[in-house]
Amino acid sequence: MVDVDALLAQARRPEKTVSLCLRGDLQAEFERLDAEHAKAVSSSTDSLAGNGALAIAQQMEALRDQMAESTLIVTLRALPRAKYSALVLAHPERRDEAGDPLPVDRDNGFNVETFYPALIRACVVDPELTETQWSMLLDETLSDRQFDELAFAAVSVNRGPVSVPFSPAASRTLRTSGRE
Repeated sequence: MVDVDALLAQARRPEKTVSLCLRGDLQAEFERLDAEHAKAVSSSTDSLAGNGALAIAQQMEALRDQMAESTLIVTLRALPRAKYSALVLAHPERRDEAGDPLPVDRDNGFNVETFYPALIRACVVDPELTETQWSMLLDETLSDRQFDELAFAAVSVNRGPVSVPFSPAASRTLRTSGRE
């Protein structure tokens, strides 16, 4: 028999993490070096200096390190169901001149311009941000794609399924290690 009280006592709301590299300017330099590296590798040379691929690869790795150091890891946690519902209701669909809901809002059931920032702020549990930091992050720093990643994670953590995960790779590793 299942001990429901014990399960409820250990229950925790779902969480997700999102990695946001805040130095997107380095992406173009990395891509440029990657193309340069591919060109160097494909060229053959008899020079003692080589084709330069090693030096380029080292520059690429330094850029990767710089980007990793400039990455903000954000942890989001699902809201209690009633709080999520109240948040949806607090951001009603916008209407056009005829009084009809705007198509994007109608399709989602809320005002997409105001709901997503509010949901993200309500769900982020780490790091704790000041009002100035929130404004800088959401309005000035993130690309549209990065904002969408946060918004998707916030919706997913609240509306997505939670089930026992399965990893084919981990399963293969366990099967392989059992043969030794």
